[in-house]
Amino acid sequence: MSEIETIVRRHLAEAAGKDAAGAAALPLDADLVYDLGLTSLDLIVLMSTVCESAGVPLTEFTEDDLAALRSARDIVGLLSSKAVT
Repeated sequence: MSEIETIVRRHLAEAAGKDAAGAAALPLDADLVYDLGLTSLDLIVLMSTVCESAGVPLTEFTEDDLAALRSARDIVGLLSSKAVT
């Protein structure tokens, strides 16, 4: 599991009301809204905290980038494309 995936899973577990132990069990392909029940505010907070933890400014992403996010796998892919290695 990549560092970015670990960060996304940890913050997704918090946003979805799961404990930290359940983070690894969260399916990366689950729909953030329909399967995990996140609201639009939850998604904003999730992206803000994930970006902060990954060291990627939220301003690196366009409105279209953010609107296209449907799953945790989408977030991992988007962050991976901008993260400094």
